[in-house]
Amino acid sequence: MSDTDSVERTLDLAWELLEAQPTHPKIPELALRVLAAQPERSSASMVLAYHRESCGDPDEARRLYLGITARRDSQFIWAARSLRRLAFAEHDHAEALRWAHTVLAETHEDWDDWMKLGSAQALSGEHEDGWRRLDEAVALCARTTPGALPKALGRRAEYLMESLAPPERFIAAAEEAIRVDAADSWIAMMLGWSYLVQYRFEDAEQLGLRLLREDPTDDLAQSLVGAAREMLRIVDKAQGQDISLDDIRGTGTIELAWRQLRDQKLGIDLASALAALDAVLPDGLRAALRPGVSVGDLAEGEKVGSMVAEDMVTWHDGQRPGSGALWGLDEPFRLMSAAEIIAMDAAIDADQAGHPEWPENELWEQVMTDDDGAYLVAVAFGALVKRRPGVPDEPVAESMADWIWDRVAGFGGRDPRPAPPKIKEPPAGAELG
Repeated sequence: MSDTDSVERTLDLAWELLEAQPTHPKIPELALRVLAAQPERSSASMVLAYHRESCGDPDEARRLYLGITARRDSQFIWAARSLRRLAFAEHDHAEALRWAHTVLAETHEDWDDWMKLGSAQALSGEHEDGWRRLDEAVALCARTTPGALPKALGRRAEYLMESLAPPERFIAAAEEAIRVDAADSWIAMMLGWSYLVQYRFEDAEQLGLRLLREDPTDDLAQSLVGAAREMLRIVDKAQGQDISLDDIRGTGTIELAWRQLRDQKLGIDLASALAALDAVLPDGLRAALRPGVSVGDLAEGEKVGSMVAEDMVTWHDGQRPGSGALWGLDEPFRLMSAAEIIAMDAAIDADQAGHPEWPENELWEQVMTDDDGAYLVAVAFGALVKRRPGVPDEPVAESMADWIWDRVAGFGGRDPRPAPPKIKEPPAGAELG
């Protein structure tokens, strides 16, 4: 066997082993043997890069992929797609968008490349352009590779969800995906919860029952059916008590549950945010936070709110008074403890007339205070507001999770949330009417 044949055989073995067992320690040995004989062999570098990525070493994989792209040879497109994949995995939306454009500068034929561009655009804040691109990618798939259409429809629904598309937009895509591939349980589950947000309780119940027939142990499907039936019961009861759907909708309870489930699926929920914050807390702030408390250890009859307050005191049961400035914000709000929340709730209940800013018939949970009469409060739909006596509530963040993610980013951590919509600047010389 010639030296060339030996190199080819070694490279073939490396690819075969990579496909069968991508973390196998023999793979780098084979790839390096090829590179020792032919240093310019980009396909061997790709094997090595794929292996390092599979082993959980994205930094080394990225270094190798970048080296391959610098050669501009036949492996360029695959290395660029790999760099795009790494950027998506690390929630680096701007970098994912850059590599998505790079890939499409080389080839325009693959519907999945267009789908990835649409996803990157939406995640980067170009929502409408990105979502339109997802639709175009589905159309391209239908024309060129109709056999892959179920996959394309599922991807579109998934990417819409990941970019926080509104429920009505996701529902249309998810229903089309489910009609073509009813076995996609993840999309079906999110579709069911989307039905709840649109107050289509019977549709949600029927979809949940179908999922339970497929897997009777599915906790989320059981919760979906339970929630749908509870809402049907409430609506039926409300009709005789002069309570409208608008009254129910005003509490934001269903919308909040939908967003919490969605954010949990995407890893941007409050629990994920608190875990990320733990990794980047400044030492001074960490020292000012008290250890968490189990709500099960509270005295009988004592409770804190279940929207966000319970999660916050479980994470850290308050913060040393006067240490709010350690968060690095203009106003020195600090975390409240379970005992402080419980005592304040009791005082409000005992003198409702003396606390008009804390209405009895509305949802609210105080979580932070500046120790001078102002509070950060979670209200209906999960929004976080600043509340002071005699002053209308001031919006602070869309949710407690968003407030925490802002702190993570401020302390130098990675923020995985999709970018907010970009506001397009009017053309030069245009006047706003």
